[in-house]
Amino acid sequence: MNRYVVFALKFAGVWLALIIGQMAGGMIGQMLTHAAPPAMKPDGPLSLTAALVVAAGLFAVVLSAMAPAMRWSFWGRFAALFGLLYGLEAVLSLIEAIYFNAYIHMTDALLWMMALSNAVKAVLAALVCAFLWRGETMPAERFTGLYWRIPVIIPLYIVFYFGAGALIAWQSADVRAYYAQGFHIDQGQLALLQVGRGLIWALLALLSVASLIGGTWKRAVLTGLAFSVFMAATLLYPNPLMPWSVRHVHLVEVGVSNFLFGILAALILLSGRKAR
Repeated sequence: MNRYVVFALKFAGVWLALIIGQMAGGMIGQMLTHAAPPAMKPDGPLSLTAALVVAAGLFAVVLSAMAPAMRWSFWGRFAALFGLLYGLEAVLSLIEAIYFNAYIHMTDALLWMMALSNAVKAVLAALVCAFLWRGETMPAERFTGLYWRIPVIIPLYIVFYFGAGALIAWQSADVRAYYAQGFHIDQGQLALLQVGRGLIWALLALLSVASLIGGTWKRAVLTGLAFSVFMAATLLYPNPLMPWSVRHVHLVEVGVSNFLFGILAALILLSGRKAR
């Protein structure tokens, strides 16, 4: 069978797994937490169904590019893909959602439902990707200088976070109004939070580049795409808690800044790799 046809079939399988995982995860999360999801209403360019299909398609593009370039065994590939997908889409986003919940107004049950539903989707998608693509047998690598590279990546993320916020998000009057002009946001406390999130970002960048094979720029771009798409694409969903006028600005902010940050973080880490 033509290799392009095979790839298209694998891509379709990942896309379908993401859609099924999202739907099944939502039902399981709601059943376990008894959370009442907010009533959806038309908001933004996409309906709920269209957003599900488009977001899953974007996720599938990135996963289908990363999975064939992974070096580990089945369970190693599964763990890496699950860690990246769940860490980026759920863990990092939920940390910030909890911090800004005074503006978003999400119940504890709804936060738990999101955590559980995203876990179901990430497990299913990672399993399908690990099954469809075999890892490459490549010499192992070790990454030197992590004692200083990781601490360099953390403030780099903080610069991108506040820089993108000031240059992109905060330029929107709708965003400023949504966050009450930021008067009640403790900037020092927010910066401290981003130190913790920056450490998670740095570890996820290390997980990404360590699990991938190929040239430096290929691995860096794939890391940047994962950082951008896995976090930004969910903003396409209709959301009664955050209007489209705010979400679309965050979509640009997160998509651009995370992509550039992911590339730079990967380059910093890859500059110290050595073959074992």
